[in-house]
Amino acid sequence: MLQTRQKQVRCFELSVAAKEQYLNFIHKNAPLLQDYLLLFKAPPQSEVLQALEHYGLAYSVSTKDLKGKPSDQIVIYEASGALQAPKAPKPLDQVQIFERHIRSGEEIASNASLIFLGNINHGAKIVGQQNISVYGRCEGIIICMGVCMVLKNVYSSHITFQGEILSDALLARLNENDKLKLITRNDDIIKIKDIV
Repeated sequence: MLQTRQKQVRCFELSVAAKEQYLNFIHKNAPLLQDYLLLFKAPPQSEVLQALEHYGLAYSVSTKDLKGKPSDQIVIYEASGALQAPKAPKPLDQVQIFERHIRSGEEIASNASLIFLGNINHGAKIVGQQNISVYGRCEGIIICMGVCMVLKNVYSSHITFQGEILSDALLARLNENDKLKLITRNDDIIKIKDIV
């Protein structure tokens, strides 16, 4: 007998675009796209298919518009062909401090350094172009492109630092005690150090 399971899946509908735009989008956003379905409006070219397979991304092709409401919070890079230099943050926006818990389903994207004094709940997503510090429990997705990250009590397998998803061994190192950990990178080596 055929067994089925109904799932609610978040997806990105991709309009018809040039191969380079698709590839640029996929390479830039692969860590963000791991838990999403990519829905192409036209069959993607072979190089695009290879990139999707390389990153292990789920995709489908359909011209039908899906039901559901579009997200009002976009935390993903635009699929443009030309890379644009990031805008310099305004002086007052260089550091954002969140003194509350970040709820499930909440998405925060910022060009400033981010400090979270509360918990990052499961289903929340944080994307920072600068440093990220979380002083509470972390169960959500963290994507940090800054020089360093400070974490403790990590219960998420979706932590990305400077484009690299942290391995199970690194996540175990983060949780070996209750001290804050400083995460940095030297060439290709990610270092984790207790903050005393």
